[in-house]
Amino acid sequence: MFLLFYNFILLSFSIFILAFFFLRLIFSKENIQSISEKFCLKNKKRPKGEIIWINGVSIGEAKSGLTIANEILKINSSAKILFSTSTISAYKEIRKLNKKVILIFLPIDFNFLIKKFVKYWNPSFAFFMESEIWPNIINELSQKKRKFIILNGRMSDKSFFWWKKSNLLTRGIFKQISFCATQDKISMERFKKLGITNAKFTGNIKFLSNKLLVDNKKLTKLKNIIKNKNIITFFSTHKSEEKIIIECSKYLKGTLKDLFFIIVPRHMKNLNMIVKNFKIEDISYSIRSNNNLKKNQTFYIANTFGELGLFFKLSKISIVGGSFNNSGGHNPIEVSHFNSAVIFGPNMQNFKEIKTKILTTKSGIQVKNSKELADKIMYLIQNESKRKKIIENFKKLQISEAKKSSLLIQNIYKEI
Repeated sequence: MFLLFYNFILLSFSIFILAFFFLRLIFSKENIQSISEKFCLKNKKRPKGEIIWINGVSIGEAKSGLTIANEILKINSSAKILFSTSTISAYKEIRKLNKKVILIFLPIDFNFLIKKFVKYWNPSFAFFMESEIWPNIINELSQKKRKFIILNGRMSDKSFFWWKKSNLLTRGIFKQISFCATQDKISMERFKKLGITNAKFTGNIKFLSNKLLVDNKKLTKLKNIIKNKNIITFFSTHKSEEKIIIECSKYLKGTLKDLFFIIVPRHMKNLNMIVKNFKIEDISYSIRSNNNLKKNQTFYIANTFGELGLFFKLSKISIVGGSFNNSGGHNPIEVSHFNSAVIFGPNMQNFKEIKTKILTTKSGIQVKNSKELADKIMYLIQNESKRKKIIENFKKLQISEAKKSSLLIQNIYKEI
């Protein structure tokens, strides 16, 4: 019943969906290749043999999916992996990081498109990352006796609220999911309540993520300009979170010298607001894409993609964006690969399990506001041995959790 209703709604709104993608094409959010593959108008050549399908939508989920792909290839080097994603930025990132997978764009969840897609690729099973629930994909794979598995599963408060509202209709779809490995216990309970019979808390596989790439030429160039400075990176910041670091800098002014703050916005559309707030406070700043960094400046807006590893490499301290407003924080694990101490704000509800592990093992610090942030920055800059101990603890935590995740993936792959 639900699928009939779901497909009726999709078909009813098909003209608006087509218009939506046409607008995305005009504004360069899509390209000819992405549109062609999303609507199954063009297919890459299917290799002979078994196909393993992995899907990761955003850059973060795609990287997690790539981690799964790499682990499978370690176990079975001859495996053929079909890797799907939804955004151009994620597509470019995966293409850069792994040439072995067959990289495509995820098809739109129209019933007739999914039937065509599954018939052509005929995957033996599918791994979808975190919270990707596409009814026609799940149903079609189930009809073909193919397993649909969620890895690193996460069910946010908002998603659970809406799925629970319609659960009388959608429960049958969730029952078709073969297995769900969740990154936290709350998500495990939520997936079970929605209808997945085989859901287990297994931990966050993002601990298994590879170290972010660093361009050594760019590193040397930046070092020559900002040498001898205490560099602090505030990454994945959300709207107006730069105000936190502006207030923090005021507390530290006159106490700590040679501070240099790098702000990496989560969404580049927030760039104008960041600039506006700096101008209101009469703060000197530079923008990375303008290539106008000067030695006497304190604030640097990094409005570029794929350079986060570069900024972590430079920084003594890295602050998690989205944790000082209601966004729920972002993944701090990538910091663990660098000699940078991690600090996050009061709101880390999207990464509760990771936050708990970090605090329990003294691998990072949580603060409530800009005053506490300033105090902890001063403490870590002035106490190098304490800062190094926090960094060392985070590295140990990452290595320990990565081993568990690797074993988990191997066991799941062998069982299916």
